[in-house]
Amino acid sequence: MHLNTEIRNHGRPDLVMIHGLTRRWQTYTPLLPSLESRYSLTLLDLPGHGESEPNPAGYLVKDYCKAVIEWVDQTQLESFHLYGHSLGAMVAMTVAAERPQRVRSVILEDPPFHTMGNRIQQTVWLSHFSQVHRLRNEPAFFNAIRSRQVALLANVELFDPVSDSTIRLGNLRDASSLRFMAACMLKMRSEVIEPVVQGRWLDGWDWENIARQIEQPTCILCADEKAGGMLTRRDYDHLCSLLHDPVPVFFANSAHNLHWQKPIELLNSVHTFLDA
Repeated sequence: MHLNTEIRNHGRPDLVMIHGLTRRWQTYTPLLPSLESRYSLTLLDLPGHGESEPNPAGYLVKDYCKAVIEWVDQTQLESFHLYGHSLGAMVAMTVAAERPQRVRSVILEDPPFHTMGNRIQQTVWLSHFSQVHRLRNEPAFFNAIRSRQVALLANVELFDPVSDSTIRLGNLRDASSLRFMAACMLKMRSEVIEPVVQGRWLDGWDWENIARQIEQPTCILCADEKAGGMLTRRDYDHLCSLLHDPVPVFFANSAHNLHWQKPIELLNSVHTFLDA
């Protein structure tokens, strides 16, 4: 299976970056000017996303992990730092655990774990991904002009089962973010969301066992679950207890996409971690 890569090669230490579910490598654009001034970057499109091929094995977390490990085994990069956001963070954990001789250090940006697994029915994320899946399969969305796609996304009503309330997606994300979201959806296979809304996404993937195997220095960039972060404080603390060399960084009042919401603060943490 071919995975699309964007390479910014400047002959410095290598940094591989993996995006989250429904996204593509361009999600990291806010970070690139700073990072590519110091590192050779390889940015992946996960299977079924962006310009990468679909995955005939499916779209469980373990399927993404297997595909990226196969890519690592084929790449010419001898050793590299590894950065992952959300789904990409969980894939990065697995790669670090299974290919320790290749991965020098790991940066995990808000891995969701069972917030998108066995707890998803108690969160707003089930509503979010269910409606993204519905829109992606509607010709009225897929064939619409971009401004119409943005309007349809903005009017998505997200239901929070904890507060028993709803909120428009357009009240949480600006027009530019919604335009990028629409562009990513058009490049995404619709099947990638099905295991999430069916509650099967983490089947066969044990994050606690994987975390115990990671010996590399690991920076955990944790968003604030009260502001829309996916990594719960309980999981954050537990992850730190399982890792051999954790470097925890908590971002108060910040939602899941830290690299968009807090790029300067995040870059400060990333550069400091990699320098050390």
